[in-house]
Amino acid sequence: MSVLPPFSLLRPLSPPTGVLNTQILSTPPDTTMSLLSPAPAFPFVKGHPSRLRLPLITTASASARFTSPKPANFRREVRSLCVLPISALPSIEQSHPSTSSFVLYDPVSFLLDGVISLLRVFRFLPSDFCDRWQHIVDITEKDAEAWLAQLPFHLIQAITASEDHRFFSHYGIDLHGIARAVVNYPNGGGGSTITQQLVKRVFLTSERTISRKFVEGLLSLMVEKRISKWKILYSYLKKMYWGNGIYGIESASQFYFGKRPSSLSVGESAMLVGILPGPELLNPLKYPKRSKSSQVKVLRRMVSAGYLEMEKAIQIAREPFYLCSENKFKCAKELIKF
Repeated sequence: MSVLPPFSLLRPLSPPTGVLNTQILSTPPDTTMSLLSPAPAFPFVKGHPSRLRLPLITTASASARFTSPKPANFRREVRSLCVLPISALPSIEQSHPSTSSFVLYDPVSFLLDGVISLLRVFRFLPSDFCDRWQHIVDITEKDAEAWLAQLPFHLIQAITASEDHRFFSHYGIDLHGIARAVVNYPNGGGGSTITQQLVKRVFLTSERTISRKFVEGLLSLMVEKRISKWKILYSYLKKMYWGNGIYGIESASQFYFGKRPSSLSVGESAMLVGILPGPELLNPLKYPKRSKSSQVKVLRRMVSAGYLEMEKAIQIAREPFYLCSENKFKCAKELIKF
């Protein structure tokens, strides 16, 4: 039975060295492109980020000290403890007479739940949101890990390196990504995390407004607080759009390459991941040059993250890709029935 690799394997293998500026032969044969110099290696953190485990209300004595495991980049994931007079909560005082004169609570849950309630009242969210969010993932943690364990690990590495290289160390929103998106806004640069993309796919629309982005960030925090990283990644791979009316990595792999995801090579995985930023504009069946260029970008990011050696990336980028064009009409009919 396959075992899902631990988070520690998502750390960089080694910092990339040198400059990669080799002419790459692509498909069609008359097209040439190059891999630019890789960016510095992205920081990956060993282990799952610590969760906000504080319940809504807990009691503590005056001499007790609150301790919890600090996540990576803790100063950017600020969480404060607020103090309330225990006289405001007589029931707690009666049930715990030995407690001191203050209680600790987690303001994150309190504020998020309150804001979500207001958004529902003013119809910024569907009325059945509180019922729907629980169905983002309709399987258990063990089943999600078992399904992900069947995928090649380089596919998960390609997705995290390309779409959200801090996926295993943030709480749903990436402040660096938001800042980068603001700077690159005229060029259409995105800053959404994997969780934000999933939330937008399940709950929201694709309109580019500040209010929609604000709601997306709040919902991403709630999803990350309640659902594990593996289950989020499972749902992401199952629900994202890959063009040609295809949803999910299994259908995309079968449609474009005529094989199951477990049989995908590194180049094919990078090709599929490269479709996600623009499923229609980067469709390899219609625009092979654009799709090849997007594949090269994914390979470059894998090199920058330490997942792939430069020489291997050059070799993969030079290889032509073969699409399952003879099966595309059959796959389309099956998807329409589904």
